[in-house]
Amino acid sequence: MLRLLAILISFIVTVSAHAEEWKLKDSGVGLIVEGENYDKELRIVERNDVWDAKALYENGAQAGKYRGNQLFAAWIQGPHTKEYLNSYGTPVWMYKYKITYPDGKTFEAGPSGFYTPGFAYFGIKTGGYTTGSWKIDWYIQHRDTKETRLVATNEFKTTFGHQPEAATFGWKAQDIGVGLIVEDENYDKQLKIVERGNIWDAKALYDNGAQAGKYRGNQLFAAWIQGPHTKEYLNSYGTPVWMYKYKITYPDGKTFEAGPHGFYTPGFAYFGIKTGGYTTGSWKIDWYIQHRDTKVTHQVGSSEFRTTFGK
Repeated sequence: MLRLLAILISFIVTVSAHAEEWKLKDSGVGLIVEGENYDKELRIVERNDVWDAKALYENGAQAGKYRGNQLFAAWIQGPHTKEYLNSYGTPVWMYKYKITYPDGKTFEAGPSGFYTPGFAYFGIKTGGYTTGSWKIDWYIQHRDTKETRLVATNEFKTTFGHQPEAATFGWKAQDIGVGLIVEDENYDKQLKIVERGNIWDAKALYDNGAQAGKYRGNQLFAAWIQGPHTKEYLNSYGTPVWMYKYKITYPDGKTFEAGPHGFYTPGFAYFGIKTGGYTTGSWKIDWYIQHRDTKVTHQVGSSEFRTTFGK
């Protein structure tokens, strides 16, 4: 009887611990659809790390009126709230955020509850901060214990009155990230993102096969970039003029560069990441586009992430 009771208690504790897990799936800054289902579905239209504050104000994006109901916002996505309920059926994890403005001043908000599907967002108004670098730190806070953890950071820049240089040449980044993607028979036709994040366990990625593209069958740990369809930037011969290059900066400061290479027809590209001996530390991936004919090169974005080992 005592053995049965011990097993039952162990089972309850295990289930309870599992029920309260929280893992980042996505965070970003960009345009989202704020429609009638604003609390049921996070619909991301475009993400980027450089934005024209003047255009965002004039086209209504800062008021949620761009093209009807698109809002300039920051967002975070975690597991469905049913995954972390307490004994009363209440989600135990809440979110907080801190904005660091271009002049170094900060604003904090929360804690607040996630929408039922597990995401949250807030609209960004640039106000008098029309140019400069912004930073948004996301935290989760346990409703009962008050434990607080930093889970994501997003950085972006604002200009005033002009788009990023590459956009004036008919190319603009729509998405850049690091995480797990599906590498199947349609690898060159559709970019299937499973999970993105900025903190990864290098040991788990190696042990579960993600660094070899074998996690859960065909999931690969990778970095990616998404731009317009290649048909949008063809030369007179019908060849896409924009190609991509990238540079990896490893945790010890050493770098590796590759490219230029052609985008897949839908306009995206990716490469698998192997951590090798760099099991812990901060990584950075800079993306560039290069014109096939003129060789003009523009940096169009970057991704930063950290690796841990065994935790």
